[in-house]
Amino acid sequence: MNDSIITNNDDYNLTERSDEIASDIISLIHSTTHSSYVTCSQLSSKLFSYLSEANIHDHEWNDLEKAVQRFDQSIDHPDLRRFRQLIETISTCSNDSEERNYTLGRDANTLLESIRQLQELLQSHVNLDCNLLSKLIDRKDIQLHLVDLMNLTGMNVGNTIHGVLCDIVHLLCEINGKFCLTNVIDHPIVSNCIRIIQTSINSICATGDNAKSTVIFALRLLTDLLLTNELFPVHSYGQLSNCVFLKSIFDLIENNGENDELILTAIKFILSFNLRFDSPHENPLMLTLLAVNEQLSCRELIERLILLFNRSVDPIECKTTNSIMKFFSDLFADQAATSDAVLYDSDRRLIVEIISRELSDRATTDETTTAYLSLLDLILRSQSITSETCPRIDELQTVFRAHLYAENCLKKNRLIINDILRQHYWLSTNDMPFYL
Repeated sequence: MNDSIITNNDDYNLTERSDEIASDIISLIHSTTHSSYVTCSQLSSKLFSYLSEANIHDHEWNDLEKAVQRFDQSIDHPDLRRFRQLIETISTCSNDSEERNYTLGRDANTLLESIRQLQELLQSHVNLDCNLLSKLIDRKDIQLHLVDLMNLTGMNVGNTIHGVLCDIVHLLCEINGKFCLTNVIDHPIVSNCIRIIQTSINSICATGDNAKSTVIFALRLLTDLLLTNELFPVHSYGQLSNCVFLKSIFDLIENNGENDELILTAIKFILSFNLRFDSPHENPLMLTLLAVNEQLSCRELIERLILLFNRSVDPIECKTTNSIMKFFSDLFADQAATSDAVLYDSDRRLIVEIISRELSDRATTDETTTAYLSLLDLILRSQSITSETCPRIDELQTVFRAHLYAENCLKKNRLIINDILRQHYWLSTNDMPFYL
């Protein structure tokens, strides 16, 4: 065989192997850091160059991973040092600004750059699901600096920076859930968030994306706090429940339909707030929807919620309650007054159709069917659906029969179905063993 052919084949295999390794390393860096591929390629080149000069022997490769672990567990980790430095700088600027009547003056550039770098540092840790900073956040001296940082949301640093500060606190809560309970929910930042949102909503048309980002950051933080299920200070709770504030959120959703991130963030806030109320008659969201009906249609909100419901997506991901079904249940729970105000007949039929499909797809032992049956019961009680307008009536009857005949049907589901059939005889058939 020709030696030149063997050499060429070996060169080709080496080239192919090198391309494979380089591609894998670049992809690993990209998937971990979410940096651009150009940055990942440059970093890979530097890594290969360094490793080629390090003269690593075969038996040393196995020790490198342990060395990385020791580095990550170091109490003097560079990210820990950087975090301390940034919050100390921000704390100093915050206290200095407060002494000078909330104006930044000479601290402006230092403060704004430190805030930007802190946001990037925290975001990278959240993206990587890294809890390296969690224990540090628990320390009292660190929390004092972080309180100074939160105080800046009440100072004259500009709405854009207010939004970034809200995002920083949101990221801190993501890294350390206890921080939300121990330092944030009782802090004036809650009232400041509400003010920041209202101010930014008023300027969205004028300032565009900056104002929208500020609203997103502030709503995200309020949603974090709502989902703790902890009590708010009376003053903050009163501001959250205020009809004017809630109407501004509904207005925001209706007037920014092209911005999916903004709309979804506002909807998550509404759903998380709604989870706090057991009685629709005392629920400020439902009362506001009813009060502003003649001024606001809320079509964007309803259509988005129905779309999420149709996809079986709960953006809150609550472990105990489906937030969208809870919202629809509250709409129908006051003798249909609220549902009549905000829903079209086509909306009701579509919701019933989705419920029918979901029930058909679930086993009789599935506990999630209870919530679907309960919502269906509420809708039918509103008298908005009749035998002539009920979609998938045959499918519903099939579901009811399957549950009533099944020995393992949950007792509460059997009771709900019997109640539905007693009140809406047109849904029953001669072969249904109801009243069991």
